[in-house]
Amino acid sequence: MLLLNDPVLHLSALEDLDVEDLAHLPRGYRYELHDGNLVIMTPASYRHQDMAGRIYVMLLAVGARAFLDPGVRGTRERDCRLPDVGVVAALPPNTADYANLPGSAMSLVVEVISEKSPNGEFTHKADWYAEQGIAEYWIVERDAEKSHDDATVHIHRLVTHGDKPDYFRERTLPLSQLEREYAAKRAAG
Repeated sequence: MLLLNDPVLHLSALEDLDVEDLAHLPRGYRYELHDGNLVIMTPASYRHQDMAGRIYVMLLAVGARAFLDPGVRGTRERDCRLPDVGVVAALPPNTADYANLPGSAMSLVVEVISEKSPNGEFTHKADWYAEQGIAEYWIVERDAEKSHDDATVHIHRLVTHGDKPDYFRERTLPLSQLEREYAAKRAAG
């Protein structure tokens, strides 16, 4: 049971939430559901939004069906994550009004790490996305130089070890380099 006393967000006790309940919560907040536990995400910084926006625009430019903050529904009714960017590979039938798509609909999810509140992007989030069968997972973090206009992107591909899905880090590169590569793809047609 969760009781919130924030002066801006007034919620009564919440119990037994499922993914459909998220649509009825107050707007203006970002929510995830971890095994039925409501997680209210911290507001994204300008830098965080800038990095997510750049990736979103880069993906759209090459024709990807990209979305900001797409809800990804888990295999259990009480599980949902909200990556910063996602690419939909194929929409399941009758999902026009869904706020959260099943992981099987996604080909890529991107998480931008919030410096002040990292949230398991390299550990439990990676495990969760792998369990959903999402083929590619990118983690974006501040580069070592703490640049204001660049970031480091870790590109992971889904592999299977025995019967357990996992991500293999394919490569790590600056966001600016990834943007140049995608611009070249776009130019090549």
